[in-house]
Amino acid sequence: MPVRNLHQKPFDEGTRDKLELYRDYLREWLPVFINGSFVEIVQIFDFFAGPGFDVDGNPGSPAITCEEIRNAMMQTRKQRSKIKAYFNEKTAVKLINLTSYIDEQRISLPKVEFAVMKKDFQSAFEQWEPYMHGRSANLLFLDQNGVKQITKPVFQTIVRFPRTDFIFFISSAFVNRFRSVPEIRDYVPVTDEDFSRMSGTNVHRIVADSYRRWIPQGLEYYLGSFSIRKGANVYGLVFGSGHPLGIDKFLKVAWKHGGDANLDIDKDGIDPSQLSLFPGYVKPTKIAVFEKEFEAAVLGRQLKKNKDVYLFTLQNGMLASHARKALNSLIKEEKLPSQTLHISYEAWKKPGLEWICHD
Repeated sequence: MPVRNLHQKPFDEGTRDKLELYRDYLREWLPVFINGSFVEIVQIFDFFAGPGFDVDGNPGSPAITCEEIRNAMMQTRKQRSKIKAYFNEKTAVKLINLTSYIDEQRISLPKVEFAVMKKDFQSAFEQWEPYMHGRSANLLFLDQNGVKQITKPVFQTIVRFPRTDFIFFISSAFVNRFRSVPEIRDYVPVTDEDFSRMSGTNVHRIVADSYRRWIPQGLEYYLGSFSIRKGANVYGLVFGSGHPLGIDKFLKVAWKHGGDANLDIDKDGIDPSQLSLFPGYVKPTKIAVFEKEFEAAVLGRQLKKNKDVYLFTLQNGMLASHARKALNSLIKEEKLPSQTLHISYEAWKKPGLEWICHD
């Protein structure tokens, strides 16, 4: 598969969408740990950093990271945790520009520790992996060019780190295009059944979901995804977190941008982010499918408590607001068997949802 230099021309719309999702998640993630007292170090690892900007000066992931760190520090009264940012770029020319930019940030952000390295991904990951243990909160941004870097050993190492979230990019269209190449199964956990369901639009949703097969048995872990159209192809992001509040924050960011894609995967012909004049009549396929599966799970006694509802909602890539509406519909239709379940719709009206994790 050819490797393209993404920084020889201005970022396309798909790349901008990808970086905006990264920015928005950083904006949600950083304050939690900078202001908290339960970690000593907040760390961001960018393994495919690039030069920092495209040819038109639009910010890449290193510049976005520094901008959001600066914003988070300005908004906190007392910074409780150290902040470290790690950037790896193996291309010499890009590294020169990246190093120059980070040197400027060392002056403007003196309380932040920076590390810049020039290595291939595997070497960089092996060197920085020991830093991800202990009392640290880690966010890994893995903007690989293709599909080869996030192997099963790498994936399973990352998901076992405590207090660690990741966002990685994968060229899902390549997986579908090279389905006949046996080696593709070495890089992505797709099956023949997955390939039989793939189309040009749903390919990333299926590829992202296949990574659930690599989650070690017995490990509670949450995955999310966002499909991105880049030209004629569909690629996307895969998100992972070991805590429900991590995937909750990612899903809020994703739905802010339309759900799980910047394209109409399900051929709804409507924008899920726009309110309908007849909300009970026209529903995007993803929401309608969730409501049907949600009702079946509740009436089938699979969901018995508020926490069950919450986790089911997250695992299906939906928001608490979707669960609230589904619960409300069951109550209005007098289908919710309240005498045998411990699901409280009134409790779901509370402003925060952290309490549900301890229900």
